[in-house]
Amino acid sequence: MLIQGASESRPGHENEDLLATADGLVVVLDGCGTPDSLAGTVRRGCRHGVPWYVRSLGAELVRLAAAPGIPLADALAEAIGTVTDAHRDTCDLTNADTPACTVAMLRDRGRYVDHLVLSDSTVALAYRAGDVEVISDDRLARVMPRFERHPLGSPERADRDRRSSAARTARLNRPDGFWVASTDPAAAAQALTGTVPAGELRGALVATDGGVRLVEFGELTWPTLLDIVAGAGPADLIARTRAAEAADPTAERFPRGKQYDDATVAWCTGLSGS
Repeated sequence: MLIQGASESRPGHENEDLLATADGLVVVLDGCGTPDSLAGTVRRGCRHGVPWYVRSLGAELVRLAAAPGIPLADALAEAIGTVTDAHRDTCDLTNADTPACTVAMLRDRGRYVDHLVLSDSTVALAYRAGDVEVISDDRLARVMPRFERHPLGSPERADRDRRSSAARTARLNRPDGFWVASTDPAAAAQALTGTVPAGELRGALVATDGGVRLVEFGELTWPTLLDIVAGAGPADLIARTRAAEAADPTAERFPRGKQYDDATVAWCTGLSGS
C-alpha cells in the first residue's frame, strides 16, 4: 500500500490530530478538544492532555493493528485499555472531559482491505467502477446543538458552546448518545467496521473532519474531493481548506465550531489486490 499523507495543526495551536502508519496500515486520530469560548473553564481531570492521549493511543494501535489476524475493533479495545491503565493512577478518569479522540483506520491485508471508523472521522473508498463509499459515524452530530449563523466570539455562540459541552457530557459513550475512544474499551465495539476486496478499489481516503471540511461547507462533493487528493495530493486539499477558512473568519458563511481546525488526510493506493 502506498500512502500520501499530510497533517497540519490549526494556526497557533498544537496539533491534536495524528497520522500514523505501519506496513499496510493507516491510523488517523482526532483529539477531542474544548471549544475556544470555553477554554480555561473545563477541568479535564487528566494532567497529560489531549496530544499525549492521541500519541499514546496511536502508538498502541500501530503496534496492535498491524497484525492482520486481529480484528480492528479488538485492536482498538486493547489499545484503549492499555492507555487507560497508563494514567489510571495519576489522573481522574471519571471526569467526563478526560482526553478522548475519534478514530479512523485502514488496513491492507492482501486480497482484502479492512476499515474502522469511530465518531466523525472518515474513510472514503473509491471503487474502480466509479462509485464512492463514505464511512463516517454521524451519532455525534445527532446529539449536538446545530450551528446557527452567529459569529465566533458572540454571546450567542458562547451559549451554543455551553449547551454543546453539556450535551457532550450527558451523551458521551452512551447507547443513546455517541462514542469516542477515551477510557472505556467497550467503545470500540461501537465502531463502524467493514471489509472490501482490495481489487475493487482504486484508492481510499482516511481523514479527520477538519481534513474534509470542504464537503461539509458544500464547496466540494466527495468524488471531486477524492479526485483532488488523488491528483494534487493531501497537502493541496488542506491548503484549499485553509483558504476557505481564512475567507470566513467569523464562521457565518460556513457555520462551524472554530475558524480553523486541525486537518489530517491520507490517500492510499497500490492496494495488494489491485
